[in-house]
Amino acid sequence: MNIEFTAHNIRLDNGTLTKPEMGDAMDAYPRFVSARRVLETVFPGDNSRVRLADVGCLEGGYAVEFARLGFQVVGIEVREANIAACNYVKANTHLPNLEFVKDDALNIARYGVFDAVFCCGLLYHLDKPKQFLETLARATRKLVILQTHFSVDIPAPLSAAAGFPGKLLARMRKHVSKPTEKYSLSDLAENEGLGGRWYTEFADGESFNQRESARWASWDNRRSFWIQREYLLQAIREVGFDLVMEQFDGLGLQIADSMLHGFYRTEHRGTFIGVKTRVA
Repeated sequence: MNIEFTAHNIRLDNGTLTKPEMGDAMDAYPRFVSARRVLETVFPGDNSRVRLADVGCLEGGYAVEFARLGFQVVGIEVREANIAACNYVKANTHLPNLEFVKDDALNIARYGVFDAVFCCGLLYHLDKPKQFLETLARATRKLVILQTHFSVDIPAPLSAAAGFPGKLLARMRKHVSKPTEKYSLSDLAENEGLGGRWYTEFADGESFNQRESARWASWDNRRSFWIQREYLLQAIREVGFDLVMEQFDGLGLQIADSMLHGFYRTEHRGTFIGVKTRVA
């Protein structure tokens, strides 16, 4: 099989990169740096006995970097092309604490219980995301890191009758949240008792049957549910993580600008943290 990397620029042991046109290697990716900060805070010191699962690991880049930090890592990936890339990376890095398995992320329980689970770019590809969060909670002793798109509500239109000065009103209108038009999300809906919006992954049966080649898409479902941000935070709490946070340092130095005008605002994508603080 021809090995192709679509997103992960991994530095192999011989110094070569898997996708050099991307510039920075994986260890400098903001999402990895952000996850590393959380992991080092929750698991200070020796990581050699800390088990970490990277679910929906794509081409294995994050899993490799977590293994380089010393964690015992299992990367789970369902697509043949992606797992081939993972195995290529495994063969070209000396990391005995790294394992890749070809399986659906929904089957994480097959591989035991993990101290931490990293889930980047997967939750918003599921039609039953809360059920998956429940699965993750059962498979996780301590920490879950979710890097995902979410959906937003649309506030009622602002009007001059609200009593705001004209210039302030214009600025407020500019920053009113809108659904991400580029993804053609549905109107607000309810699924699994959560608010959110539906996204079409495969428009018809023919495209669904070709899903093996759609390396950044869902697997068994033709549409997915993007949980509304507030409901996502609530769901993380309800499945068993009593410390729930949203992490913003991955947005870079200009957090406010990203939330008002940039990536966070236009993509509606963030990092959500759940920690079990109670000793079982």
